[in-house]
Amino acid sequence: MTSFTAKPLAGALLAAALCAPQLAHADYAAELARMKAAPQKDATLVTLQAGLAALSENRLPEARRHFDDALDVIEGMFANTQAAANARSLWYEEGAKEFKGEPYERAMAFYYRGLAYLIEADYENARASFRSGLMQDAFAEEQQNRSDFTSLMLLEGWTNQLLGAKSQAGEAYQEAVRLRAGLPVPPAGANVLVIAELGGSPRKVGDGIDNQEIVYRGPKRTPERSVSIDIDGKAVRPVLIEDVFFQASTRGGRPIDRLIAGKASFKETSGEIGMALTSLASESSLMMSAVGGKGGGNVMGGLAAIGAISSIISANVKPRADVRYWNNLPETLHATAFTHTGLPANISVKLFDDSGNAVQSDKLAINKWIDRNGNVLIWIKSRT
Repeated sequence: MTSFTAKPLAGALLAAALCAPQLAHADYAAELARMKAAPQKDATLVTLQAGLAALSENRLPEARRHFDDALDVIEGMFANTQAAANARSLWYEEGAKEFKGEPYERAMAFYYRGLAYLIEADYENARASFRSGLMQDAFAEEQQNRSDFTSLMLLEGWTNQLLGAKSQAGEAYQEAVRLRAGLPVPPAGANVLVIAELGGSPRKVGDGIDNQEIVYRGPKRTPERSVSIDIDGKAVRPVLIEDVFFQASTRGGRPIDRLIAGKASFKETSGEIGMALTSLASESSLMMSAVGGKGGGNVMGGLAAIGAISSIISANVKPRADVRYWNNLPETLHATAFTHTGLPANISVKLFDDSGNAVQSDKLAINKWIDRNGNVLIWIKSRT
């Protein structure tokens, strides 16, 4: 295996890469406009979308800033603030709260920040970011308290490998293979990591009585399922390392689910109590009148008042689910690693559907970066 260590040339190549974005589109400008116009409750969501759009257009400073801003909010989600109190309140509809994302969305935010750290050769912070993403995923699995985000585990192993921590790299790779059997891990001496993001974002919709349930749907009109890449004449075939739709649609034990379910139950119960008390007061009043009683009038009036209050409480509880979602995420992640001298000059991409037929993408992004140590990240996104 050969490795690239000529730092002056690496620096020149890095500068050239940073100055020449690949296949840029107008998506970042549109996301930036949305971010400026968004209400405070949606600020984190549109900031995440702007960060990913910036990364797609090789706008690294903007991408880093947006992801940092969003992660500041995400990491403070349990802080003692009014927004956090609102998140725990029965009186706030889910969609009216400050957006902090589902566990898979928070994990992906750390994933992208980790990639940005890799580009800077800040391997320590990259590893910490991938580990933080694993923690966000683990929070969702309360019964297991264990993450199943294979991509983040693989990337933690990669950063350990770049840091020369062979034992830790091996442990992370072993866990990644346990999660996804047969997964090939980066070979020793590899200095090029290729990540291809295919398809569109999982979609979230409300369902059930009062839209209290979250239902996930696959992306529309994104048929690509696999990818083949030619890198300076070398054919590589990245393998599936993450199904983001699976991560979105199989989250078990999320606090937000129980909160929504609890609201619906509370709404139904309080409504029934209110109707029962009101009915009891009405029927009892008739009975008291029939026997000429007067002393029970105040009691019956009190029951009627309590019933009315319970009905009002039921009417004000809003159990509808939050159907906002990070809409420029991919559906699947694919990766491979190998050894190459310097920054690849020519990269071509072919996309295929489930049947192996070639498909096209109207907004394919291909970015490549080389850090000061000669390590390369090639990042491909089929839908920007």
